[in-house]
Formats: sequence, C-alpha cells, structure tokens
Amino acid sequence: MKIFFRFLGIEWKEARRSPLWHKNLLVNLVLGISFLYLIGMLVALGVLLDDILIKIPVEGIDYNTFKESFVLRRLDRFLLYYFFIDLIIRYFMQKLPALSVQPFLHLPIKRSKLIHYMLAKSVMSPMNWFHWLIFIPFIGELFSNLSFMESLGWTIGFASVVYLNNFLLTYLKRTSDVDYRVYLTMLASLVTLITLDWYDIVDFQSVSETVFNSFFLQPITVLIPIAIGIGFYYLNFKYLRSNLYMDRLSKSTKSEITYVGAGVLSRFGVVGRLTELEFKFIWRNKRPRSVLLITILFLFYGLLVFPMEEYSGNYLMYVLFSIIITGMFMLNYGQYLLGWEGTHFDHILTRKFSFEDYYLSKFMLFAIVSGGAMLLSIPYAYFGWKILFVLFSVFLYNLGLGSHMVMFFGSLNPKKIDLSQGTVFNWQGVGAAQFLLIIPVMGLPLGLFGIGVLFGSVDLGVAIIGISGIIGLIGTKLWISLLAKWLIAQRYKISNDFRNQ
Repeated sequence: MKIFFRFLGIEWKEARRSPLWHKNLLVNLVLGISFLYLIGMLVALGVLLDDILIKIPVEGIDYNTFKESFVLRRLDRFLLYYFFIDLIIRYFMQKLPALSVQPFLHLPIKRSKLIHYMLAKSVMSPMNWFHWLIFIPFIGELFSNLSFMESLGWTIGFASVVYLNNFLLTYLKRTSDVDYRVYLTMLASLVTLITLDWYDIVDFQSVSETVFNSFFLQPITVLIPIAIGIGFYYLNFKYLRSNLYMDRLSKSTKSEITYVGAGVLSRFGVVGRLTELEFKFIWRNKRPRSVLLITILFLFYGLLVFPMEEYSGNYLMYVLFSIIITGMFMLNYGQYLLGWEGTHFDHILTRKFSFEDYYLSKFMLFAIVSGGAMLLSIPYAYFGWKILFVLFSVFLYNLGLGSHMVMFFGSLNPKKIDLSQGTVFNWQGVGAAQFLLIIPVMGLPLGLFGIGVLFGSVDLGVAIIGISGIIGLIGTKLWISLLAKWLIAQRYKISNDFRNQ
C-alpha cells in the first residue's frame, strides 16, 4: 500500500509541475465546475431512482407480491442492459491506466508492484465513480428496507460486476488495440438483444432478473462475479508482465506522427489522432463546417415522410430517406475527400503515417458522424419500430459499403476547394465523379431492397441491405488497403494537379 501512494504522489507532482497545468488553469477550472454539476445530477438521479422504479409498469412485480423487495426486483430486470451499455461506453471513453514506467525499470522495484499499481489505478477511474454516485442513495434505502445480509449480498454482487466490467474492458482494449470493429460489434450486439427482447424472442430481462436477484436471495452467488473479476485481473497482470520491458516500451513505429491530441479520439492511436485533426479542420473552416451543420438539419428530414399517412408502410420511401438521414454527411463531405486538402496535399505526403491510416481516419470520421445521426434518429421509432429497423439497416450499408465507395469516388479527379466559401450554390469541386457517386450510394441500396421485394417480402429487402453492410464492414481492412494502394500509385499525379490549379 505504501508503494501505491508513493507512485500516486509522483504522478501528482508530474502533472502539477507540467507547463500545461498552468497554461490550462482556466480550462481545468471550468471542467472542475462542470464535473461538480455532473456529480450533483448523478446523485439526484440516485435519490429519485426509487420513485422512478415504482412508476415503471412491470407486470407481475408489485408490492403485494414481493413486499419491500419489489423495487429492487424491478431494477434487477434492467441491470444486464445497464452493464452492457456501461461496457460499450467504457470501450470508447475510459482511458487505460498508465504509468511512465521506463524511469523505474532500472531501479530495485519489482515489476509486479508496478503492474499492481497500474491495475489498482484503473479502479479509481471516473467510470467507476459514476456507478456509486447513482447507486449509493439507492443502496442506503436498500439497507433500511431489507435485511442486512440481503442488502450486503446485493451490494457486493453489484460492486463485483462494476469492477468485473472494469478489468474486462482494460483487457479488451489492451489486446484489441482499440479496434473500431470491436466497438461496432458490441453496439450491434446491444441493438440485437434489445430487438430480440422487444419481440419476445429472448427474454433477456428475465435472465437479468435471475442473475441479480440471486445476489440477495442467495448471497453465496456473489462469489461467481468476484471469481470472474479476479480472472480478468490475472489476465491483465499476465499480459502486462509479458510486455513490461524497456526494449518493447521504447520501440518506435513508422506510423508515429508528431501531433499528440488531448481529446478522446487521441486515445485511438494514429488513426484517432488524424480523425481528431479532421474534426478540428471541419470546425475551423467555413465550407466543411457548413456541410456538418447541413447534416444536422437533415436529421429532421424524416418528419416529411415518417409521420405522413400517405407514406405509411411505403418502405421504398423509408429506405430513400434513411439513406439521406444517416449518409448525408458521408456523401457531402466524402465526395471532395482529397479536394479539402488540396492546398496542403504536398504536406500530407511528407508526414510519417501510412495511407491505410489516412483512409482509416476518414472511415472513423464517417462512422462517428453517421453513428451519431443514427442514434439521434432513434426517436423516429415513435412512428413505428419498423422505421428504426430500416434506419439501422441503411446505416450499416452506408458504413460498410457506402463509405468505401464515397472514399474511392472522392479520390477521383480531385479539385482544390476554397475552404472560406459557403456550401449553398457553390459548385466548386463538382465534377463527373460526384454525379457518378449517386449511383452506388443511393441506387445500390434501392436495388438490394428490390431483390427482397421480388421474393415477396419488404422485410427481406431491408434485411439484405443491412447484411450487405455487415459484409462490407467485415472487409473494411481489404477495402482500405486497396484504396491506399491506389493513392500510392496516383499521389504524385494528384499533387501535381493541385499545384497547377
């Protein structure tokens, strides 16, 4: 324990003495106030959680049947979903615990102590605090309504799952190198579970209820999540022990770039840093910023079709408008993929990153914006769950196939773009490639939908669109490598064309 606090003190001194600490003092102050506000909101949610659960209609779980435990039983029905969502959010946001271990490796300090410190540090992650801010008020109510052993058993079981998620996440991120395909697979799995549960194909809520009810009905069962959590702790320890050597830590790669981001995306390696730069580029220049703002406006485009009775059940229109809603940014921004960088394309050719990373950063940009558009379109389910099914299938197509087609056509015959101009009535950069792009991006999904209609099922047509997108996602690495090879062959010609414009 003494060595833990010593390491913690060293890291605190390193952060406090850094020039960035004083330079960003005002930013840190604003962030601190925002963090305190967030803490207050989470605690308020925890205080009101009891009342919220009482008002949720859950068939068969009422006070007359289960007395004081009925609120807890209602909560338990949703906790597996809660922890699944927690794992997905952690994968995107939680930073791996780190320590500048190189200065310590030559000192008489056991490697095992360094590793235990790094793993223990992950327990202090804000992603773990948030659970307690929400649930401590609820746990207080729990001890006042149920017996001590029942309340203690459930609390230990809940805590075990929180830290099981923590060590599972750290192991996944260390071994998968923050692979976006893992994140998309987790997100798709969550949507699939919700869909199966909604249509009563799999009663996932009953599974959740059984698991978490056992913690207070049979407290001995808390040993299961504890054992699994210890197992993931050991896997993390074993992995770090195998890689905690000076030669591995100091090994540099050719893909290293000089920019070091401070945002969330910078944690995704070179590709994440390039994507972060892309977002800054969009926001700081008028025309690409206009493209992003127009995309936000087009999120409301579905209100022209989905609520209208004359279009009710018209899946062809649903597909067409879903392409626009989830793919508008991809189409508008991607069609000028290289043109945006026409003024500094020579500079890009001199940077130390591969063209695979260059195209992967574009793909990540499309995935984030289109994924955000998909999430913001979920309220359209109010007009029918089948609309959400169409939106999600088309989103998969746009990401798996449409994005790569856009990147290819956007790389053909690039024209330099004046970034200071607006988008409306601006035809600069428009060429034959931009008109040809409409065929695969909008025509192909409609054609795939038509195949399903020929077999007499509109649901099959929508499913074919989604399946084709999943197949495209599986082949992402291949498509990106082909695009990179094409750009390598054409880079000097493209650079010369930009210089002569």
